[in-house]
Amino acid sequence: MITIGYSTRESNSKLKEYFIKSSGFKKNLVIEKVNNGEKSLSEIYNEIINEATTDIVVLCHDDITFDTSAWYPKLLEHFNNSEFGILGVAGTTHMPESGQWWENRRKMYGIVNHQQGTKKWESKYSEPIGKDIKPVVVVDGLFIAIHKKRIKKNFNEEFKGFHFYDIPFCFENYLEGVKVGVITNIRITHQSIGMTNEQWESNRQLFVQKYSSKLPQKIQFDKDKDKINVLLTCLNFKTFTGSELYVYELARGLKKLNCDVTVMSQIGGPLTDLAKKNGIKCLSFEQAPGFKLGDGKWGFDDGNGYKVSQVNMMYRVSEVNFDIIHIQHKPVAERILNFYPEIDKICTIHSEVIELENPVIHPSIKKYIAIRPEIKENLISEFQIPENDIEIIYNPIDESKFVKSDLNESGYVLFVGTLDYLRRETLMDLIEYTQSINKELWVVGENRGNFLDAILREHNVKYFPSTWNVEKYLKGCSETAGIQLGRTTIEGWLSGKPGWIYKVDSLGVITSKEKFDPPTDLEKYYSSNVANEIKNMYIKILS
Repeated sequence: MITIGYSTRESNSKLKEYFIKSSGFKKNLVIEKVNNGEKSLSEIYNEIINEATTDIVVLCHDDITFDTSAWYPKLLEHFNNSEFGILGVAGTTHMPESGQWWENRRKMYGIVNHQQGTKKWESKYSEPIGKDIKPVVVVDGLFIAIHKKRIKKNFNEEFKGFHFYDIPFCFENYLEGVKVGVITNIRITHQSIGMTNEQWESNRQLFVQKYSSKLPQKIQFDKDKDKINVLLTCLNFKTFTGSELYVYELARGLKKLNCDVTVMSQIGGPLTDLAKKNGIKCLSFEQAPGFKLGDGKWGFDDGNGYKVSQVNMMYRVSEVNFDIIHIQHKPVAERILNFYPEIDKICTIHSEVIELENPVIHPSIKKYIAIRPEIKENLISEFQIPENDIEIIYNPIDESKFVKSDLNESGYVLFVGTLDYLRRETLMDLIEYTQSINKELWVVGENRGNFLDAILREHNVKYFPSTWNVEKYLKGCSETAGIQLGRTTIEGWLSGKPGWIYKVDSLGVITSKEKFDPPTDLEKYYSSNVANEIKNMYIKILS
């Protein structure tokens, strides 16, 4: 059994009965303390803890109702299956220097209903977490469940009155190593709105003064247990171009590492279908979480009266719980910064010669990823981004898909990539090269140029549309070719094939070309390793 304790101005037998009945266990105990201000809540709660003969004690306000019937077994299961000493229904992973625990709403967790008169609404600080517990620094005092044998500190009676008693209690225990957590499978309605007053402010100042050397405090991510909610964004997520496959491979790898992954882009193609089949959520920009697209019909009150939404305009309507946003491509980055300026971000840069890939500078962008060393050098020299803000993490390639095969010396030369202005001169050079060595040139990619007919007039050129199954072309080739250090070169290396790397400028003019055998450190390109490296980067930013 457990003990339910509360402070109230008048004894209320019906309230006692309600707490017992709603818990779902008739043998639970209730300790009611009639208190008209003679004692602080800290004093009252300490009395209840001392008088309780059970290990688990629920301390709550007298103006709450339970929306979850038979909530006692759920609470018992949480304590029995964990080492947590304090549980609540709302809290934060970050305790700021101000002592105002709700200062950063994005760090809040839990769901609480409120009711004032006939109006009832939901304060949803995070998504439901089922039977899980979210580790936090403090929980709100409307409902605090404790395990007496696990807490190290009782309520601090220096904090007078009925405000701010909960924060020092949780914080002191947290500093002593007691695990504090938020649960969402017990729902509560608070019959009032929490309001601050002079007493709250006085206690807040006392708290800040006492613990200034310990503030701020925030929960560190547990790499193995905590699920990071990631939003990946890019210009397109439809076909099999380099940056699209980068996002797909990263999303797939992060999902295997216990991340909740959403891709937001222009969607609707074979890559979108493949991602959805693998359990990756895909959204268009018009479906941006927290926003609603105007249609000229629905409306809202902006404080100056009722207004009808404008057609095709995006309106922010709610908070979102993404822990981090991983962006690519300048126009998308600018749009996402406008949507979610408050959320920490990482930006991957895929090229040093395409204007689309120019970086956006913003305080919320904590790190830049360059997929090859030349891009990092460009970010430093051309955009003055500090070197410490840039990490080189190479393109992620599925190591289970691209495996070493026999080298076919008499095979064709394989070029995989989008047919556009950047690759035109490279393709012309490859035609000349392959004809000089009496080999075929197989070209695989999406046609976005105006020169396909011209290259197909060459007797040794074969063209194939963009495909997911690139590995079938790698098996029969003798070598690969591509611009910069692209995906095809790396996929070829993993398949045991040497590759020509053409370096080009912003107009596609060749600046150098060189043939490379597969290197010995191919592990740095494995999707699993890249995803793990990037997840660790997320954790450092969020911790």
